[in-house]
Amino acid sequence: MPRTLLLAVAGMVGTGKTTLTRALAQRFGLQTALESVDDDNPWLARFYGPEKDAKATYALRLQLHFLATRFRAMRQLRAQGGGWILDRTWYEDAEIFARGLHEQELLTPHEYELYERLYAELLTGPAARPPRLLIYLDGPLDLVVARIGQRGREAERDMPPAYWKRLDIRDYDLVRDPEAIDEIAAAVRRTLEPELPQTELWPAGFR
Repeated sequence: MPRTLLLAVAGMVGTGKTTLTRALAQRFGLQTALESVDDDNPWLARFYGPEKDAKATYALRLQLHFLATRFRAMRQLRAQGGGWILDRTWYEDAEIFARGLHEQELLTPHEYELYERLYAELLTGPAARPPRLLIYLDGPLDLVVARIGQRGREAERDMPPAYWKRLDIRDYDLVRDPEAIDEIAAAVRRTLEPELPQTELWPAGFR
């Protein structure tokens, strides 16, 4: 299998994961593996839909779809090799979203036990080897909700703040201040040099 350098950005919806992922990819010559939420996902709109008990009805199917899609992408990525940066990890799928749905009683104990068994099996495969570096982004709830309202998918924008609080850029705000990438990139470089495939590929058009 080709050698793969894998970095990952984790965090709440609306904290700037995609912005940071693209900025670091441009800076260091990495390929991006952006989260695909809407493509070929028959469950997302139904989960957020208006019908009674929609979340409880579709929670397991939605989480299994995310899990299967995530690990398929990781197998393809590792087979290709090279340097990559992700804007979401399989850890969040299981430990944040699926666990949160279980705690909200949207996944029954039997459904969650089935999900955990499958997740545990997938973790034994080579696709689930941990990233070389994991960057976690956090942010105050009011900022997260505001960003979801500005750019979020229609289904996400209709969710009450309490929903996002349950899932829950203090130091960096790349949306308002793109130059904040400098300090983050310096920390990444200190950790990973000389593993990075290229360093300081600064894109003139990023600012």
